[in-house]
Amino acid sequence: MGKISNAIEMLNYLNTGNKYSVKDLAEKIGITERMVRYYKAELEQAGISIETFMGPNGGYYILNPKNQYNHFNKYDLQILNNVDNILKEINYENIKKYEKIINKVQMSNDIEEEKSKYFLDYSVKDKSKLYFALNDAITNKNPLKILYRSLNQEWQERIIHPLQIFKYDDQFYVTAYCELRDDIRHFEISRIKLNQK
Repeated sequence: MGKISNAIEMLNYLNTGNKYSVKDLAEKIGITERMVRYYKAELEQAGISIETFMGPNGGYYILNPKNQYNHFNKYDLQILNNVDNILKEINYENIKKYEKIINKVQMSNDIEEEKSKYFLDYSVKDKSKLYFALNDAITNKNPLKILYRSLNQEWQERIIHPLQIFKYDDQFYVTAYCELRDDIRHFEISRIKLNQK
């Protein structure tokens, strides 16, 4: 198969909602592991968000398989609005058409934000203080100070900006921006404690 066919086949596997290691995908598609990483980068350039689950049992997966084509986020909107201001200053002749496009993007982004105001799932028996704190931080876009237990059982203070809670392999995780790592990470909720200091 050609590159496009391979990329589509890889996307089809990820759209099943399962997690695949780089090795798994390489074997299933019949390509090298280097090409799997290349296709991941290319698909992300096309606006398809592919998550990476770190660790020995990690791999690639799509968090919301049915909604993976959200091309814009709030930072993209910020840039579009900055460009809008510049175009107004130079009296760009198609400014109204451009602003209609921005409005469409804004509406799409607003809908995605509503979807991500996750989520005290009523099937979750543990509606603890931690779950409510995470949910509140997501809804109000507030940072949260936590203690996170590492794999070697040490507790480390983190300041996170929670984005959404999701369930994977019968475990609950929170996707959050981590100030310590300066990156988006997935935190296993069973390894989190609220920092009461």
